[in-house]
Amino acid sequence: MTVLTLDPALPTYGRDLRNDIDQLHADYLALAERTARLAVLLDHGHYAKAGGRVRAAVGTVWRAAEELHSAFHAAPPRCAGPDAPLSRLCGRRMRYLVNRSARRASR
Repeated sequence: MTVLTLDPALPTYGRDLRNDIDQLHADYLALAERTARLAVLLDHGHYAKAGGRVRAAVGTVWRAAEELHSAFHAAPPRCAGPDAPLSRLCGRRMRYLVNRSARRASR
C-alpha cells in the first residue's frame, strides 16, 4: 500500500510574516543604536543643534521599533494560515497578556 502526501511541509504564511516583522524590529533597534552613537558624537561644539535633531530621531526610531514589536505580538501565530480560527488567535493573545501582567506584578 502506498500513501501519497501532497505537501508534507507545514504552511509558512504565519512564519514568513512573523520572521519579516522580527527582522524589521531587529533592524530598527540596530538603527536606533547607530543613531544614538551619532548623536553623542554630534553633541560637541558647533554640531550640538544637529546632535539634538539626531537625538530626536533616535526617539522616533525607537517608537517605530516598539510598534513593530507590538505588530509581532498581534500577527498570526507561526504556521497559521490566513484562515486561522479567531479562537486560536485570541487564545494566543490572552496568554501573552496574562504573562505580561504577571511580569509587571512581580516587579
